Amino acid sequence: MRGHASCLHGDVAEYRRCLADFFTEGVQDGLRVAYVSSQGAEAARADLADLGDLDRLLAGGAVHVVSAREVYGAGGPVDPERVVAFVAAATEQSLADGFGGLAISTDATALVGTPVQKDAFARCEFLVDRYMAGHPLSALCGYGLGLGNDTVAEFALLHMPAPSYEPPLQVFGCADGAIGLAGECDPTGVAALGRVLPRLRTADGGAVVVDLAGVEYVDHRLLLTLDRYARGNGIAVSLRSAPPLAALLMELLPVFSLQLAKSGVQG
Repeated sequence: MRGHASCLHGDVAEYRRCLADFFTEGVQDGLRVAYVSSQGAEAARADLADLGDLDRLLAGGAVHVVSAREVYGAGGPVDPERVVAFVAAATEQSLADGFGGLAISTDATALVGTPVQKDAFARCEFLVDRYMAGHPLSALCGYGLGLGNDTVAEFALLHMPAPSYEPPLQVFGCADGAIGLAGECDPTGVAALGRVLPRLRTADGGAVVVDLAGVEYVDHRLLLTLDRYARGNGIAVSLRSAPPLAALLMELLPVFSLQLAKSGVQG
């Protein structure tokens, strides 16, 4: 997993503390940091007050404040491809300006309030993560606990473990387009995975590759969930770097839409 973190917070003050820590580390590492805010310049300054020497950092270009409208549009579901294009351009501009990369953060709570918004933003998170695989970009995404347990679990799944919440299973984008999984296949994590997978929309006329190199063990729940995803979308799912137990389970279970990738079983 790369530097794609979440801050699952009970209030704005908690997110501000996470934001200050994330940006302080980014500045120390020679990165440009960008805060995506929907509340205007003064509110953004208040959110960044704990960063220290804010005026100097703003004047020198180490800190940018960006309008949420510029990144995510004028409301409604986000356009994932547009968001990725924005962060890619901002990352390249940061490098051109002499910084080591870009660290970006926003509180995404208001962007995932409806089912359609959740679908779009989950794909956005996955595509941004896939871009991170080969570029010097890191991100901190805030989500309010008031969104409910299921929504919090689903978006935590798409981020690195955090001190405030450590999901047993994580989903991330691989540079070659595969879906990467890491962690443990506990019932809660696998259930959240089943809800998140259709939102990623990674199938493009062929098999979807799921990389299992980071999964500690594979059980029947994970395989059945991946098979339901494959059958529900009319695709084949190819398992890469699967542990040896996966092959045995696939012989015993009715998972006809799953296959092992060539050289895809760990020795």
